[in-house]
Amino acid sequence: MAWRAPDNLRFYIQEARLVSINLSSSQPSVDAALHALPRRYRKLRAIHPLRLALFNEHCQDWTENYVPCGSLGEEDEDKETGERFTVPCPPFYQVPSISLARADSLKRLFTWIDLLPLETVRRAVHLLYPETQAWSFASDADDPDHTIFKCITWSQLVDHDDGRHCRSAMSIFIQPPWVLSVRDLESFCKRQSFLGLSSSTPWHGRPTTPHERLWYKVWDCCITRSCPWFVVSTYTHWVFGVFSNGWTAAFVSPVYSHDSHDPSVLQLLLFWLCSSMGLPGGWVVPEVRIEPAYPSHHLTATVSDLAATDKSTYTLWTGDD
Repeated sequence: MAWRAPDNLRFYIQEARLVSINLSSSQPSVDAALHALPRRYRKLRAIHPLRLALFNEHCQDWTENYVPCGSLGEEDEDKETGERFTVPCPPFYQVPSISLARADSLKRLFTWIDLLPLETVRRAVHLLYPETQAWSFASDADDPDHTIFKCITWSQLVDHDDGRHCRSAMSIFIQPPWVLSVRDLESFCKRQSFLGLSSSTPWHGRPTTPHERLWYKVWDCCITRSCPWFVVSTYTHWVFGVFSNGWTAAFVSPVYSHDSHDPSVLQLLLFWLCSSMGLPGGWVVPEVRIEPAYPSHHLTATVSDLAATDKSTYTLWTGDD
């Protein structure tokens, strides 16, 4: 007899893999260049790749420690909210498949990401942490790149004296795989430096690459929302990252395929989402020894804080700041 996902949530999150996406046989014709160019206000200076083995191990350890394997006594679908587990995991779980239209546009690609991994992770985090019920994924308004770029934020509405404001913990940036190639994503994740522009430096001095424009776009979107945690996805491939406290550096994972295992994309998403909210055991942003470019109140830690006690000689990233 097949289980419900909450009967053994840990095993489900570990074993469920995203189904292969049904892409159009002919790629849409679009202007693939993001409207993002070098600017003097942008303080990003360095990209630090996270070590694959240690990042995977941290995610696996978090799953073992914070996602229960015992039954939660819940159904796959919350009848009150409609939230449900949507990623099939045969033959162990009874989660049914969802029939989705061919992803021949960014709008339809968004539907695949929203209804499969995001809906599943939302259900999981609300089961694990009921106090997060007010948090959900919200789709941002269109921007100049709305045909090739979309932002979703994990956020909640907070009441202030001057009205209700949106508090965001993590942003998910979506580009179609026919626009953002695997090679571009791999370049995005490489160790690299960005030189600042002086008042005498022309910003149009040289052509920019797709991965540079993506970094510009991600930085701008994140700092606008005061939200340093982010994910970049084409559905077929996923990258997880976070900016430093002063917004001068970024730490970024390797590229993961949609059907990755040990950890799965669902594991990584749940781990990164919980980390962005400061929940127990999550990843902690290293302290970058550069004067902060912008005021921030986000929690920081030294690099040595990132590893378990018996692995204190290791770090998840290499290089000095």
